Amino acid sequence: MNELLRTAFTGIFTRAAIAYVGAVAAYLALFRLLRRQISLHAIAVFPGTLSHELAHWTAGTLCGARPTGLRLWPQRSGNDLVLGKVGFANLRWYNGAFVGLAPLSLLAAAAVLVEWRARFAPGFGTTGAAWAYLIACLVYSSIPSKQDLRIMAISLPLLIGMIGLAGIALAWGR
Repeated sequence: MNELLRTAFTGIFTRAAIAYVGAVAAYLALFRLLRRQISLHAIAVFPGTLSHELAHWTAGTLCGARPTGLRLWPQRSGNDLVLGKVGFANLRWYNGAFVGLAPLSLLAAAAVLVEWRARFAPGFGTTGAAWAYLIACLVYSSIPSKQDLRIMAISLPLLIGMIGLAGIALAWGR
């Protein structure tokens, strides 16, 4: 087991992977700085906005929440800026968590892309910078919004029950 973990961590911490993570961090800092420039920010993070909303759309379709509309251009909502939005006709207690938390799956996609690029295209250059930008967009857009958390809260009883069952199963397995 220790050898397996050592091999996994050795693969993760290659120079190429560290370069990608550093570039992604720099892009994330840039995205944060651009938040005050609404149009520039929206353009810079558009691939992430598209991915975020498509994650909601896909989860809603698979879980029976019936997506009704998709908007990808930013709008002001009070003091907040809403970059995109998907409407749903059938949000219920059994699908709210899957729909609301769907963008978290983008973190897994970002990790897979870093691993793929680091392993099979270890040189960085212009192409690497473009991939790091796309990976940063995925990471940036994976964070659930306030509205996403409200949607997830519809399923709070289900989530609490699942956590309880997992706790019982773990305790029983001892």
